[in-house]
Amino acid sequence: MYNLNGVDFKLEATIGHSVGALVSKVLEQQAQLADQRINQTLLTELVDQFVESERKLAKAHATVLALSRTDGLTGIANRRWFDESLDQELARAMRSKTRVGLLLMDIDCFKLFNDNYGHSAGDDCLRAVAQAVQSIVKRPPDLAARYGGEELVCILPNTDGRGVEIVGNAILDAIRGLAIPHAFSKAIDIVTLSIGGVSLIPSEETTPKQVIEAADSQLYVSKESGRNRLTMAPM
Repeated sequence: MYNLNGVDFKLEATIGHSVGALVSKVLEQQAQLADQRINQTLLTELVDQFVESERKLAKAHATVLALSRTDGLTGIANRRWFDESLDQELARAMRSKTRVGLLLMDIDCFKLFNDNYGHSAGDDCLRAVAQAVQSIVKRPPDLAARYGGEELVCILPNTDGRGVEIVGNAILDAIRGLAIPHAFSKAIDIVTLSIGGVSLIPSEETTPKQVIEAADSQLYVSKESGRNRLTMAPM
């Protein structure tokens, strides 16, 4: 009986040791799985944080870029954006043998407006005129920009002379429609624009300066002819 009990004792000890080892192994595996889940959770959180940081960085970059290209007073494109866009559009038109239209605009007698109504009213006038122009020039490739002072400019890619003329006249109507009083204008008693327009197929020799000067010469004709009008360059 002693021997049997001894055998039983050894068997129980062996079984107990095996069960203990099995339990330890299970606990170890559970711990490893828990670590894996924790690591996976941490990795997921890190990836999410990285993605969110990249999104915020991209948004901040886009905001800075937009601000660097936007005129602070009028909210439309600034001279820098205009210069970049005109270079790009002329190069694209030269490759595709298509036309580029340009409208150069000046608010009639704006100095007299500022002198008599004040600079705050002048700023309000500039903003209203710029936004009215922007509302007309709304195709995706088109660009309305503040060229400087009271001068505005529009790039009209892939637009022939007739199309440029239609847009220019629509802008004239939109500004008249604002009906901003200007009793000191030499045109009529509301704020108006004088506009010079061109449309051309650029060559390798065509420079942005030449295009702007061509539109500016037509703007001069509009001013000398009584203002409140559009003058197109001969095709």
